[in-house]
Amino acid sequence: MTHLKRSNARFPLGASHDSRSRRRLRVRVTAPESRGPKQDKRQRGVALIIAVTSIAILSVLLADMHESTGTAHAIATTQRDQLKAEYLAKSGINLTRLLVGQEPRIRQIVAPMYQMLLGRPPPQLPVWTLANDLLRPFCDYESSEGGAIDFGSAEGLGDLGGTCEIISFAENSKINVNLPLLLSAEDGKRSVAMQLFALTGGYQSPSPYDPIFSNRDADGQFTSRLDLVSAVVDWWDFDTNRTQFDPGRTEVTSAGGEDDVSRSYDDPYSVKNAPFDSLQELRLIRGVGEDFWSTFVEPSAEDPNARVMTIYGSGRVNPNEAPPEVLLARLCSFIEDQPLCVNPLEAAKFIQLLSTVRSMIPVPFFTRPTDFLNFIEGRGGSRDLYPMLRGFLGEDSQLLFTPASLTPQQRTEIARLFVTGAKILTVHSTGRVGRARVRINSVMNFHERWNPPPPNAGGMPALGVFHYYRVD
Repeated sequence: MTHLKRSNARFPLGASHDSRSRRRLRVRVTAPESRGPKQDKRQRGVALIIAVTSIAILSVLLADMHESTGTAHAIATTQRDQLKAEYLAKSGINLTRLLVGQEPRIRQIVAPMYQMLLGRPPPQLPVWTLANDLLRPFCDYESSEGGAIDFGSAEGLGDLGGTCEIISFAENSKINVNLPLLLSAEDGKRSVAMQLFALTGGYQSPSPYDPIFSNRDADGQFTSRLDLVSAVVDWWDFDTNRTQFDPGRTEVTSAGGEDDVSRSYDDPYSVKNAPFDSLQELRLIRGVGEDFWSTFVEPSAEDPNARVMTIYGSGRVNPNEAPPEVLLARLCSFIEDQPLCVNPLEAAKFIQLLSTVRSMIPVPFFTRPTDFLNFIEGRGGSRDLYPMLRGFLGEDSQLLFTPASLTPQQRTEIARLFVTGAKILTVHSTGRVGRARVRINSVMNFHERWNPPPPNAGGMPALGVFHYYRVD
């Protein structure tokens, strides 16, 4: 009875065995929840920390992946644009070569008009100077649309996604400071020395360039015009004697050793005794500092055509392309006693007059070197340049320079120093795509008398050969 009572106390009467079992099960299942509330809160806090940490880690991974992907995309885009820009620059070079190769045919077309204008056949046309404008449909198609010529129906032309810009000029429009190709050693020394002395204002008194030679150079030395002229010649001549130039006698002699001065510097060196390989070698010459470089070598770093000196050339100058300062330097190396050379005002008139004429009438006026000499002497017929300017400005115009007076012997000698054609050209082509920019600097030879070095055989290709080629 006792056992039954206990059972009855635990299970009410009328409750079945199954219901009692289920009640026990419920009690057993729910009992642990009621016994551990603190343990449950701790578990939920750890889960929150794990979730926040996981999100932070995933955020860092996502940011790193985004940065890596963005960087890789930017690099790939830049490399793509640089490659396109390089080939656009190459296209500019090759199109300019093709244009120069077609110059004889272009000259035949314009010959009748030139004959009517000046009464003589045209010289070699400087088509290379117009390359950027003539080749614009190939280099910048969008800017060429809407012009006088419609290229819309032309095959192969269209938007290339970039542009190319061409700057081209003849090297014989500059003063050659290297060993002249067509002169003997002694004649070459005298030619270079006289041109440099004239270019730096040596025949003018006072000269506007005197301050450049009045201060100490980077090595703490005073370098006169004569010192600098001698140092340039000593760099490429093949002897070891120091050059001494006397402008009064227009002679070049030797005195002492070439390395006496250069070996006395804090950083001593020996002269090269070989021709210049690049114009940058001039920076190694005594007295060639930044003032000299920006005045006489490269007045504008952004405009290659503004360069005054060259290391490529025969020593002859092209009067149709050379800047007036270069023409004066070449002339005054032979006629140093003329007003054009000794009077800065007359030199300024010559420079201003010739620059104005070229800007207004971009036509090569000098078919032969003697045409240029007629201009210097103020001679010629009504169709020559100086008489035309005199008729337009008036006989007593203050804008006209005083003509020079040349002897027949001087005319013969000076005529050999000028040439109205060009065989060695510099072509700078710049390709641009987006922010990418690639520039190709090249020097090309088109001289028909060129022969390949042995054991090769053949002649000058129709599109010339490269002297120098560099991709920047």
